[in-house]
Amino acid sequence: MAVIETITLQLNDGASPDSFAAANAKVEAEYLPLQPGYNPGTRVSTVTSDGRWNISLRWDSARDADASMSSFMDSPATQDFLSLIDASSMTMTRDVEIASVAGAGLNHARRLYLEGIRDGDVRRAVEEFTGDRYTQHSTGVRDGVEGFVEFFVPFVARNPVREIELVRSFVDGRFVFIQAAQNINNGEARWVTTDLFDTDGNGKIIEHWDVIHAMMDGTNPSGHTQVDGAVEITDLHLTESNKEIVWRLLTEAFAETPTAPISDFISDQTYINHNPDAPDGLAALVEMDSSSREAGQALYYKQVHRVIGQGNFVVSFAHQIWNDIPYAAFDIFRLDNGLVVEHWDNVEALPDPATLVNSGKF
Repeated sequence: MAVIETITLQLNDGASPDSFAAANAKVEAEYLPLQPGYNPGTRVSTVTSDGRWNISLRWDSARDADASMSSFMDSPATQDFLSLIDASSMTMTRDVEIASVAGAGLNHARRLYLEGIRDGDVRRAVEEFTGDRYTQHSTGVRDGVEGFVEFFVPFVARNPVREIELVRSFVDGRFVFIQAAQNINNGEARWVTTDLFDTDGNGKIIEHWDVIHAMMDGTNPSGHTQVDGAVEITDLHLTESNKEIVWRLLTEAFAETPTAPISDFISDQTYINHNPDAPDGLAALVEMDSSSREAGQALYYKQVHRVIGQGNFVVSFAHQIWNDIPYAAFDIFRLDNGLVVEHWDNVEALPDPATLVNSGKF
């Protein structure tokens, strides 16, 4: 979920409200657009009749808000702002934004999938549900409306039977994630697809990343498929703390050189694994990790590009290395009491840069 930051403050004695309004606008125009995770257009400033200012804005995560605060005091763009306020009067709160189940972003992402691809209404759907730009990271698909049409009109023509089930979907501020199961031409091809959408202020899709992997036949060693398992979203108030746990799991326990044990982040009582080749349990995961590292075939996360969450579910999108092969990877984690208890993943080998028709998977 996105984080709503609210700041209240009063001006120094004698400070001009007009001067502060100009300094405040400078922060919004020159400082905030350079900060990762800031949602442009979300900052609102109000002033009460007794001269108390209230400023609210939205960040992708508490981590992004913290990073901005660490540089705020020293930026040239913020010095006029700081000189006019009574620092002792300033307070700040951060609250997790609760996404609407009828939110426009989720609605547009679902309808692009179902109406544009499943139902074959390609051009109408992509024109209706995307924004002023549509930056594409899907292998083989060019940017923009015409790139989508160019790829999916022939896809629809050669695949007349398209069954698509949207299994899980999560919303975190402007980001929407969907996990889907696809059955093409009555079993001719079966895929698990994982998609991340960035949306604009109207909920229209402006950027898209995906990972596609074949659906396995049958079940994994513990009897799970790649998409079955829990779906209920709970613990919305724990969204940010759960995102932080997953961030640390990937960047510390699954780093190229680990700095923390896997057991710090995953339950030793319940760990359900939906990976096609992996059994359940923390012990099995630790053994897999240690044996692959000893064999020089370690699985590690080279760069975590984004972590989004909604309550007890957290999704990461990352550049993963396994056996020296680079992958784009989505991981879905379900957490309970501060530990991971269930995991789904989807990986796709990075394409040869020479074959790219867009800016690549990331």
